[in-house]
Amino acid sequence: MTTPPESQTLPSVETTLSPDEVKSRLTKLSKKGKLAGFEPSEPSALCSVAAHGAPFDSKLLIRHDGDTLKFECVLLSMMPRIFVLLLIVTVWPGLPLTEGFLVSFDWYTGLMSKIGIETWHWYLPLTILPAPFAYLGAIKKSKQSAHESALEAIEKVQSVL
Repeated sequence: MTTPPESQTLPSVETTLSPDEVKSRLTKLSKKGKLAGFEPSEPSALCSVAAHGAPFDSKLLIRHDGDTLKFECVLLSMMPRIFVLLLIVTVWPGLPLTEGFLVSFDWYTGLMSKIGIETWHWYLPLTILPAPFAYLGAIKKSKQSAHESALEAIEKVQSVL
């Protein structure tokens, strides 16, 4: 069993190089196509690289702290927000579609009138209740896979320092 990503820490890398020299070496590595998503200008760090996750990506922030490079993996928030929006928006159109399909069967109409419930009584709980679990599962999976990608990127960074 793997450790949850919240408790996993990323290793730091010791270096005697200046921040400019570190950035220069990482720029060269990225121009060779070996450091995906390299961003030389990052407002809150020295630079950043991509930390690919599934289904949502992250970025690996690289900070120069004295003689040490420290790393932080940050989930990019755009796709999770779109995912939540899609979960919310797709619930309602499914109700009339599902009901329109099911009322074409005589057994469904008879059964629903006999037990006294309407389609939305069972459809909405069936579609809304799993949504938070789907979202949280996707976030957890994304953080785990991004952490693994970050470790690979850190190895590449360490190889050029």
